[in-house]
Amino acid sequence: MRKHLSLFIVHCSLIIALMSGLTSCAELFDMEEAIVPTTMTLERHDVTLMVGDSCVIHPVFTPDSLSNNSIFWFSMDNQVADFVTADTLVALGTGVTDAVAISVTDYTQVDTCAVRVIDRWELTSDSYPYETVIYARATVQGQPITPDMTIAAFYGEECRGIGQVHQSHGITYLVLRVGSEIRYDDSDEDWIDYGDDEEASSPSELYRERIIFRCYDRRNHILLTSPVRVVFDGEAHGTLSDLFDLKF
Repeated sequence: MRKHLSLFIVHCSLIIALMSGLTSCAELFDMEEAIVPTTMTLERHDVTLMVGDSCVIHPVFTPDSLSNNSIFWFSMDNQVADFVTADTLVALGTGVTDAVAISVTDYTQVDTCAVRVIDRWELTSDSYPYETVIYARATVQGQPITPDMTIAAFYGEECRGIGQVHQSHGITYLVLRVGSEIRYDDSDEDWIDYGDDEEASSPSELYRERIIFRCYDRRNHILLTSPVRVVFDGEAHGTLSDLFDLKF
């Protein structure tokens, strides 16, 4: 009897201690919940789109277990871009705007994404009397180009060529035919027109143009400019056995 009573007292003591521990944990848990704020931020804070393209902007909630994570979306300039569904933004006209997200459950939770819309790339002329051809191994941030990427050559803001992706013997390469209305003349060998890079004046009507390259990544909604420059000379750059290295 005395033995059973002792065991009962020990069991009661353990239960009381356990309950006390659970209460302390609950109090601590409640305190932590109270100091962790609910926040809403956008996964991206800048995107670049071509006219006619669209993208989905994703909000991120903390904590992510919220039962109501609805967002009210709107564009600061719906002539540039506007929402066609709850979170799908469509590029309508060239320019810049902000896409604004507001949490439906807490109007103080607001975030914005800067949206830049560029015009679709088209050649300025259907045909140029002079042409430079580039056979390139194009990489974007260290990775090979994908079908979602468009690479084009520009003189200033004038599109002079749009790349075409080819494959030969398991090798993927880019062919860029860059046109010009001005031929290169050896008598102007020391003259290079740097376009937007610096101001200069040509000693004659025959000069060489500096070509820049841009890549539009339609999947990731970014626009990149390559540090590589080519001076227009009417010659081929690169071959299938020795491709020109074009990096973004």
